[in-house]
Amino acid sequence: MRGNFYRVRRIFCSEEVPAQKLWKLAPLTPTYLAKEHSGYASAIEAALADDQIRNIALSGNYGVGKSSILREVARRQDHRTLELSLSTLAPIEASQLDESVPIQATTPTNRVQQEIVKQLLYREYPSRTPGSRFRRIERFRWWRAAGTSVLLGLVVAVIFLLTGWTGQITYVFAPYVDIGVWAHPAIWSAAALMALLVSWLFYGKLHIKQFSAGSATVTLDESSVSYFDQYLDEIVYFFEVSDRDVVIFEDIDRFNDSHIFETLRALNTLLNASPQIKKPIRFIYAIKDSIFDRIGLEAEGRKSDREVLATDDPAQAEAVRANRTKFFDLVIPVVPFITHRSARNLAIQLLDQVEHDVATELLDLAAQYVPDMRLLKNVCNEFIVFRDRIFSGDGEQLNLNETDLFAMMLYKSTHLADFEMIRLGKSKLDMLYKLSRDLVSENIKRIEGERRVLHQRIARLNGAATRSTQLGERLLAHVQRTAQAVGFPTQYARYTLAHADMSPEDLKGEQFWTNFVSPGLDSPLQWHNNNNYRQTLTFTRESLVAALGDPLDADSWNEADRKALTEHIDEATEEIKFLRSADLSDLVERPEFLVEYKDRNQSFEAIAKAILNPGLAYQIVCAGYINRNFTLYTSTFHGDRVGSAATNFIIHHVERDRMDEHFELSPEDVDAVVRERGKNALKEPALYNIAILDHLLATDVDAADIMIRSLAGLGKRQASFLQAYLTSGKERVRFVKRFTVECTRVLTYLLSQVDLDDASRLELVDVALAHLTLSKQRTDSEVSAYLSAHYAEFTALTSGAIAPAQAERIGALFEDAGITVPRLEPLGQQVRPSFVSRNLYEVTHENLAIAIDNTSTVALDAIRAKSTTVYDYVLGHLSTYLNAVRGESATIDANEHFLAVIEDVLANEAPCLGDVIEHAAPECEVADFAEVSEAAWPALAEHRRVPATFSNVSRYVETIGAVDAQLAKMLAAAAVITENSAADEEPKTALATAILAARGQLPSAALRVKLVESLSLNDYLGIDEIAAEVGDLFALLLKHNLIEDDAASYEHLATTDWPTRKAFIRESRKFTRYMTPALVGADLSQILIGDEIDPAIKRVVVEQAPRYAEVASRQGLNELARFATQSKLELSPEVVQKMAQGEVSAQQILLLLAPHLDVINRDQLFTILQALGGDYSELTEVGRIKLRVPNTPADRALLERLKREGTVSTYDERKAVIEVNRKRK
Repeated sequence: MRGNFYRVRRIFCSEEVPAQKLWKLAPLTPTYLAKEHSGYASAIEAALADDQIRNIALSGNYGVGKSSILREVARRQDHRTLELSLSTLAPIEASQLDESVPIQATTPTNRVQQEIVKQLLYREYPSRTPGSRFRRIERFRWWRAAGTSVLLGLVVAVIFLLTGWTGQITYVFAPYVDIGVWAHPAIWSAAALMALLVSWLFYGKLHIKQFSAGSATVTLDESSVSYFDQYLDEIVYFFEVSDRDVVIFEDIDRFNDSHIFETLRALNTLLNASPQIKKPIRFIYAIKDSIFDRIGLEAEGRKSDREVLATDDPAQAEAVRANRTKFFDLVIPVVPFITHRSARNLAIQLLDQVEHDVATELLDLAAQYVPDMRLLKNVCNEFIVFRDRIFSGDGEQLNLNETDLFAMMLYKSTHLADFEMIRLGKSKLDMLYKLSRDLVSENIKRIEGERRVLHQRIARLNGAATRSTQLGERLLAHVQRTAQAVGFPTQYARYTLAHADMSPEDLKGEQFWTNFVSPGLDSPLQWHNNNNYRQTLTFTRESLVAALGDPLDADSWNEADRKALTEHIDEATEEIKFLRSADLSDLVERPEFLVEYKDRNQSFEAIAKAILNPGLAYQIVCAGYINRNFTLYTSTFHGDRVGSAATNFIIHHVERDRMDEHFELSPEDVDAVVRERGKNALKEPALYNIAILDHLLATDVDAADIMIRSLAGLGKRQASFLQAYLTSGKERVRFVKRFTVECTRVLTYLLSQVDLDDASRLELVDVALAHLTLSKQRTDSEVSAYLSAHYAEFTALTSGAIAPAQAERIGALFEDAGITVPRLEPLGQQVRPSFVSRNLYEVTHENLAIAIDNTSTVALDAIRAKSTTVYDYVLGHLSTYLNAVRGESATIDANEHFLAVIEDVLANEAPCLGDVIEHAAPECEVADFAEVSEAAWPALAEHRRVPATFSNVSRYVETIGAVDAQLAKMLAAAAVITENSAADEEPKTALATAILAARGQLPSAALRVKLVESLSLNDYLGIDEIAAEVGDLFALLLKHNLIEDDAASYEHLATTDWPTRKAFIRESRKFTRYMTPALVGADLSQILIGDEIDPAIKRVVVEQAPRYAEVASRQGLNELARFATQSKLELSPEVVQKMAQGEVSAQQILLLLAPHLDVINRDQLFTILQALGGDYSELTEVGRIKLRVPNTPADRALLERLKREGTVSTYDERKAVIEVNRKRK
């Protein structure tokens, strides 16, 4: 606003400066050139001399000199010519007329007739046409009015004389004055004077209804067909009283209505046929031929006869029309002497009248489109005036050129309305300029994005990724050709590399080619045909180099890709450089750059054609004569040392609030813009420009801060500018320094909103970190992730030169963001304490060593002694600490700190206490559980940091309630419980019972028994206090004389299994003394089977066989029979009978029965045989059927006894199976 104020003040307060020189302007009036026009003027005069020629046409295009010729004719025939020009009039559309106007009055022909009638009526003085019914207004004529008034005065004086009024008047005045005979002249004079005064006062105050003088309106009655018909009498009267007999019609063809010539010819015929008119009336027309041509009619949208339009043949159309000659008696064509070829020379001649620097190339271009004398003169005149006004005064500093000014004058003369709109910024050129800037901005944004991608591709270069598909296809084709060449079928092929199967798709993959070209892999690619022949082809890397046309070298790939990508980056940089400086004509020549126009992307050339249409304006723009500075050529400039670029920027962007971040401005231009608009205007988005901010940051930080503060809001326009500036600005580092001070969202913006390449983002974030303020910076998950991943790359964090206060701000930022760094080692000496004090590091051995400045140990007691902060941090992350120091350092070094550290761990993270104790130094232990909290006992016991004394073990069991897994580990390691001599029997017995009950924690029965034995018990343990369990426990207790060897102890094991009881029996020394059938029960068979059981026990069973047989199971009876037969011990017939009935095998029964065959009675024998079943039961009866029995001594002895009993007759013992013949009845 301040700039505008100064500009306005200079305009209105400046002193008038006299013109240095006069403008040499060429008049636009027709100029008669005798050399060119004299022949035509003479031809017309000759035609006027012929009374038969009454309608003369002078035909030719606009600008060929028709007006000049006719003006010369009018000059020569001055007394007789009447010139009617309709160049400034145009027909009115019917829709624009009042409904009261007759419809026929709205036709083009009648509109022209109306104007002709109006002009005719005003071409003679009203006094020359007293017979006209139109009383036209004319100026007051004093002499004529005075004569009329004198006559009227005389009439009044005579009347007064005859009536005697004069005498009466004389009598009245007689007392005062004696006028005598002078009374009559006095009355005459008074009456004349009064008449003159009245005529003067009322002159022009009365109007004729049918004619309004101001606008010369002539109305048409409903009944009249045309104005000529209605006012024909007036027209005839005009020519009758007038000396004019030649009427010149100019520009009548502008109405594009050929019918008017028919009416004019008809009018001419009527005038010449009228008896009142004594001389021939001649009409001369200035026309262009195309008004009668069908093509011209259609091209200009004019009316034409249907007959004419019905044929395509011009000759036939001309015949139908009866050609143009029916309108005129003589047609004189005017040969053009100005064409697009000669217009250039004419323009040069016109400009040569003044000094100029207009390029001849522009004149050549203009001549192609402006072959018109008047227009060329007007362009030159306007050029002279505009040059004088624009290039003088303050305009001199704009460094404008005359060629561009002349181009704008051409545009002004051919686009008048659009030129006026430039002032409002709504012209077609403004639209084109805006689109050009949009194209520049959008394409720079696009190319910068592509360039960032290219930079990232270089940083993450992987040659295999870009070539894998193409090389894979080549490889498959080569393998296919090779297999076919050697005659191998290819339908069952498979591929392997380093014994790993590969599919054809794998061969096109990045991983395959990465491995195949790796220097560490020498395995060839193998092709296998899985048919019956098992054919194989081998392809080494060296053999494929030539076949695939590729070096197959990862380094070569990367270098080639890097070179290609670098070339693309250079091309993109050049394109950006071009766009930033490109003018309108430059963009026309680059169709690859597109911008959205009318809902689709188009090239600037296509847009320029669409907006300007192919023609002069378009060609001038393409040639570069109308450029971005076109506005500067449309008005005078008032400024203070402001160049053209700055002025253009102010007009097109600042004043119209249209941001253009890429507009190129020099440092001087920037100073001029700031000076014109004032520093406070820098906060406006219209001044967001890369060049402006670059210059201000380098020269005027305070002014730059005004803009930077406005950018801190991060609105849509601010974000758009920031994206452009952070990508292309030269002072990005300084900007981020200042921006960090003003904006609390700088990190979130840099990391999640702006699109930057990796290197630039890293650099700018580093700058922001180095210039943090006390204001809290906003962070989010993306900020946290980025800072955590790249902290070691920030100079602000790794440099030792940063100020302590700034280091504290960095630490506070990382703390707010919840970031812990993996390693402290990369941090500088100033930043490291800030991070340590805030616990912003991961708990690792290396970090802890740095945090406490101790590389020999990071034990908890050492940390505790060095830093309470670090110690508390470690206690809060104890599990991580334990993983970090495992194998690197003991958790506790000194025994004197063992208890203190244990108590601290319990207070913070008790679940990790066991690991802390486990990895403490070997000498760290607690002598008595009483010295430490009960919560620590399990861990201490588990890791054997407490001696297994009776006091410790018993106290633990009493407190915990049982032997748990932790105590079990201590007991297992100790194997004995010491210091129990002073203990009472009862607590020792309770502890022994608890130990024996801890089978889940102490699975080894031997260990439990050993521990109990170490207690040196004086009494047996109560068997009921010990839970029965499977295993060797009770056998070992019995072995070590810890339980009593009696039936109660064995019976206690009834719920266990046989191996448990067998072990007990084996260790028992008194089992034969208290064993009974009821006690042994189901174990009878197991006792008799096992070889590990004392034979004495088995003999006791045989000796008491009748008792044991009563309770024995079938298996027990079988085992008893087996043991008796093997031991050759006799069993009583009753026991044998019991066994037979118990389904003991027949062979066992016969063996046991053999000793009793001679003494056993018949009934008991037969009962036993019947119990055996089969053929043995049949042997007790006589019969005819032969029976078969095994051929054993026992069977033969039985058959002998049965012979004696009379049931067996004979038997044949020669066969393996004895056939027995029984006695018959």
